[in-house]
Amino acid sequence: MKFKILALLTIAAALFYSSCKTDVDIIADYKEQAVIYGFLDISAPVQYIKVNKAFLGIGDANQMARVPDSVNYNPGDMTIELEQKKDGNLVKTIRLLDTIVQGAQEGVFSKENNIIYYTNEPIDPNSLYTLKVLNNKTGYKAEANTNILKNLTYLLRSNFSFIRPDGAYTSTSIEWNTVPYGKIYQLTFRFFYKEYRTGIADTTYKSIDWRFEPQYATNTAGGLQLKKSIKGEEFFTFLKSVKSAYFADNTVKRIAYRGQLIISAAGENYQIYKDLNAPSSSNFQEKPIYTNVKNGLGIFDSRVTSEDGKYPLSPATIDEIVGGEYTDDLGFIKP
Repeated sequence: MKFKILALLTIAAALFYSSCKTDVDIIADYKEQAVIYGFLDISAPVQYIKVNKAFLGIGDANQMARVPDSVNYNPGDMTIELEQKKDGNLVKTIRLLDTIVQGAQEGVFSKENNIIYYTNEPIDPNSLYTLKVLNNKTGYKAEANTNILKNLTYLLRSNFSFIRPDGAYTSTSIEWNTVPYGKIYQLTFRFFYKEYRTGIADTTYKSIDWRFEPQYATNTAGGLQLKKSIKGEEFFTFLKSVKSAYFADNTVKRIAYRGQLIISAAGENYQIYKDLNAPSSSNFQEKPIYTNVKNGLGIFDSRVTSEDGKYPLSPATIDEIVGGEYTDDLGFIKP
């Protein structure tokens, strides 16, 4: 783990004194540095690692960021590998392949030739993995390692009930045990519904994710019990809050039918990185940059996502979605 302090320096104009010109060069000699973002996930069929290069130049940095060559390495120059070790012994070396991500959203950086590296090799939860990056053209090297998070287990249920038949809201509690190396946990409730238009046979199946604030384990040894209580009234106010995004079209009919619990966990390196990059409430803008990449920047860690089954909503919950005070204008009807 290492911290670096990022200082922002702006020079408004050159200074002239008595016909003597002073030039200040703020562009230092370029030092190659990879910027790496990647999470190994045993619940994912493909592992993706983003490897870019830091860039430096004279002019508008926002414009330079939109040039693919400013941020992308030439894949032909790169050797990017995962070394798998168990009990200190090398099991195998996995060579990552390169591909181009399609459909990237517009942003600060170029979405053209958005290169990412991947492998289809399964991840062993009992191994330590080291990512090694080598630029064969320049000799530059960077590396980082991570342990692997295992799947979470938590209480299964038969249905989701957010309100009783007598109209009283209920709370639903979810409990789960932390896993070794896991530090940050986020619970998501996925709400499933159908949409259709009268007279049209086609039905569209949709879902909305209701994400809760992350919870932190007090340590990374695993075996701790975490708990989240979902208040029934908050479920209905959540549906109301997303009306403009999901339920604005009043020409369709909707049927609510299922729910699902999803818990995502990540390691301590990601937790530190996330907390340091959270919005600041003070006017002090200088923040430490956290990285666990040796001779580079970024985060290489492990994460895992565990999904409960898809269970029906209780009849009283469906009735409340259809005609309740918060959701009666969202277009839901009884099945």
